[in-house]
Amino acid sequence: MKRALFLGTLLITCGAMFAQKYLVIDAETKYKEACANQLKIDQMKLGNAWRSIQEAMANDKTKDFHDTYRVAAQIRNVQVVQMWQAGQQSGRLDTLRYADGIKEILGYYSTYDRLLHTPNAKGKLPVRDDELKKAHTLAQEQARPLRQNILLIGSSLINSHTREGLALLDLYFSSVDDPLFKELKLAETDTLLDAANLYYGMGLKKIAQSWEDTLKYLSYYEKTLEDPQYGAYSCVELMNTYKQHGDVASWEKYCKFALEHFPEDQQYPKLLIQEYVNSERYEEAFKLCDYMAEKFPKEIFPVETKALMLFNEKKYEESIAIFKRLIEIDPTYGRAWCSLGTSYYQLAMQNKADVKKCKEYLELAIPAYKKAEEVDPDDPTLWGYYLYHCYHSLNDKVNEAKYKKYESRI
Repeated sequence: MKRALFLGTLLITCGAMFAQKYLVIDAETKYKEACANQLKIDQMKLGNAWRSIQEAMANDKTKDFHDTYRVAAQIRNVQVVQMWQAGQQSGRLDTLRYADGIKEILGYYSTYDRLLHTPNAKGKLPVRDDELKKAHTLAQEQARPLRQNILLIGSSLINSHTREGLALLDLYFSSVDDPLFKELKLAETDTLLDAANLYYGMGLKKIAQSWEDTLKYLSYYEKTLEDPQYGAYSCVELMNTYKQHGDVASWEKYCKFALEHFPEDQQYPKLLIQEYVNSERYEEAFKLCDYMAEKFPKEIFPVETKALMLFNEKKYEESIAIFKRLIEIDPTYGRAWCSLGTSYYQLAMQNKADVKKCKEYLELAIPAYKKAEEVDPDDPTLWGYYLYHCYHSLNDKVNEAKYKKYESRI
């Protein structure tokens, strides 16, 4: 009698288990029949398979059955691939709908893996340990490329469908902590996280309405600063935003960061030099000019800037040496020749009382201005006014008459 009761109970249990799995088995059977010929998928059978698995996901007996979501992922994957292929052929891919499909598949694999690791009331897992490891690895392998698709689509939508793009990037970020990917340690190994942070910051910038919103998107740019590919872009974004809001200290902080981390880019020392000059921090400007001149020996900007600072401080003797160095870099630079001549001219004016010395400086200034005229004949503002006054001061009537029309600066 006891044996009969045991067998009856066993049959009932097996029947219940089969009933639980029937919808899933039916869906998988239809799916395999539909895809028997990969070159010609049976759309009707595929549709029937999808309806069966949808029913299984809604049924109380199968909605928590792990294989329900494995089969759902497989069927949906075929549908989404077909959607992509049709879109490529027609040139009218519905990107948002395609993205929703990718999200669904990733969600199914995540749910499948979670249920595989969920013990029943007796504390037992639904599959043996060896099967669990194999199933987990397979789900991970199938799901991993979907993350990259999520990032690719989300990034592409940032400009056209910003909020939808941000939602996809949110999913990308959250998947880092999904147990499905735990062995991969994505927080440490995912080399695309910086790209995701950059695009997320760009998306938040597009919808920002307040300073609080601005600080939020800037925090994502902050995360990419060390990235060799995106760091420079993020630095510029941070610099420009803080400068626009009048926070010069933060602007300078990120400009210095960029100078240190992207030393081959000339724009950062240039910007800092300009800021130092504008804020009359001349010693810092001098040091950075020297650094830049050594780093970029053919670059005119730092040499000319230092020379002009010395000129403006009326240190004409020192400025002459720097202007000569500038001419060595580019002998055809008319403004350099003009500046050299004007340094001599100012020394001549300082020594008016010493006729001999004044004359010596004027005679040094004239060849520099004449060279400016030679290399830049169409710009008499560089040389005309000063040549006239040099010849006038030397009482050289012939040449004074030649440049008479430049007597005035106008």
